[in-house]
Amino acid sequence: MKQRFAKLQSIMIPLRVFEAAARHGSFTRAGEELRLSQPSVSRHIATLEQALGAALFTRNHNKLSLTPDGQRLAGAVDRGFSDILQTIELISTSAPRRGVVLACTQTFAHGWLLPRFSGLRRVLGDVPINLNVSYWLKDINLNDVDMVIGWRADGETDWPKQPLFAAQVYPVASPEFAAGLTGGHLTPDQLLRAPLLQYDMPVGAHVFWPEWFAHFGLRYTPPTDGYLHSNYQFMLQAAIDGDGVALGWHHLVADDIRAGRLMQVGPAFAPQSSVYSIEYKPDLADHPDVKRVLNWFADEAARLPRISM
Repeated sequence: MKQRFAKLQSIMIPLRVFEAAARHGSFTRAGEELRLSQPSVSRHIATLEQALGAALFTRNHNKLSLTPDGQRLAGAVDRGFSDILQTIELISTSAPRRGVVLACTQTFAHGWLLPRFSGLRRVLGDVPINLNVSYWLKDINLNDVDMVIGWRADGETDWPKQPLFAAQVYPVASPEFAAGLTGGHLTPDQLLRAPLLQYDMPVGAHVFWPEWFAHFGLRYTPPTDGYLHSNYQFMLQAAIDGDGVALGWHHLVADDIRAGRLMQVGPAFAPQSSVYSIEYKPDLADHPDVKRVLNWFADEAARLPRISM
């Protein structure tokens, strides 16, 4: 049986970007709100227009306006998103919660937590662990969660914070692909000429190829053409499949390296200002379930293998 909303699965994120662009009348301001670059916003809109087979915006002397089809879609998206949000807020404020609500990004949920989730569940016994997973961490409503995992700048919340993973990033590739790369380990200069996989990082978010190369005194400008992965785990899968070299965050690639699916092919960069942490509401600091969760994450983080810098 055909899924009722199957056509929406591949355009949910572009729809969100379209909503912001339509509301602001500007790709630039939409990107600022969503922490995306203007080219990233343009790519999402192009993906949506291609999927629909219709133009949604017109440009006249740098002025952006909706086409008739764009106006119809903007109204439908606004009504749909507003209705969903209103219902979610109604449910979340009226329904009693039980257990611990843990918020994280899709990347962390699938790349690190999923293989270990049974262990966390056993630690809590019959206490439910409820995940609030979002594409962007900033989309999470702190009123709806008890704990948050991710890169969060000091001062973003006043919650206590327990560090988990230091930021350690390095190039990775499949062993088969790496075998053809100068003995499997490249210098930063050599990596400038290697096929590098690209990820659509939000503006101002952490380290990626330009920052990694800059640490080694090299200038790198990402290509304007070629495939740009909108999902970090999909980019890592492309590296596993032998499509090129990805920039791996140590805690997200360590399992694949241990299993032989990936290998480190270049030096690591450890920016001192970034730490992956778990935060929790101050009034839950002494809650036994929260303590069990914090202890479990601390134990798991301590098992992360050391890397070659």
